[in-house]
This record gives sequence, C-alpha cells and structure tokens, in this order.
Amino acid sequence: MKPLEYLWRHLCLAGLIGFGLATPAQAAKSIRFLTASELQASLLSEQEDIRFNGRNYIMGVVDTLMLTKSSPICMQEQTEINQITELVKLQLQQRPELLRYNAASVVREVMAANYPCV
Repeated sequence: MKPLEYLWRHLCLAGLIGFGLATPAQAAKSIRFLTASELQASLLSEQEDIRFNGRNYIMGVVDTLMLTKSSPICMQEQTEINQITELVKLQLQQRPELLRYNAASVVREVMAANYPCV
C-alpha cells in the first residue's frame, strides 16, 4: 500500500470512529458544509484573521484536489495561494449564481478552469 493511501485510510477510519463517539448533543450541533457565499464573506472581511481563514480553506481544498489521482488540475510549482484566492474571489464576484453552492465545489471548478491539465 502506498504511503498516501495508508494515511488516507487511517484518517478516514479515525473520522468514522470519532463520528461514532459523538454524543447526541454534539451531533445536534454539527456544522454543514461551507457555502460559496460564506467563503466570499470571509474573503471580503475587514478582519485579517477571517480573510486568512478563507484563504486557508481554499488552500485545504486545493491540497486535497492535488492528492486526488484523477484530479483535472495541474499547477506549476510557482503558483501561489494568493493567486488562487484572487481567482476564487473574482469568480464569486462576477458570478453571484455560484454563491448558493458548496464552497469546495466552486473552488474545484475555478481550479479546473484556470489550471487544466493539457
């Protein structure tokens, strides 16, 4: 088994175990997925730490996409997270219809459109 597959399986297993150990009170307070509207709000926030959280969310999505074997995304090594963050912000501002979707799926589509494997 490859190291990444081994790590992924153990992370998934740990998540399932942790999910099973949640109390009913914790389960009632579970958080749904982040919407693109919420991501945009954090990226446009006047508070630096909230903008930082939005940028880090995008970085996490991109990191996950890059670990996926069938990822349609190819970036050059010099691509920086700030470039990607600006692309996501621009798309969310230009296409408000995207705001109702899951933030991770919007980030994925922005990445696939701007960094395709050719």
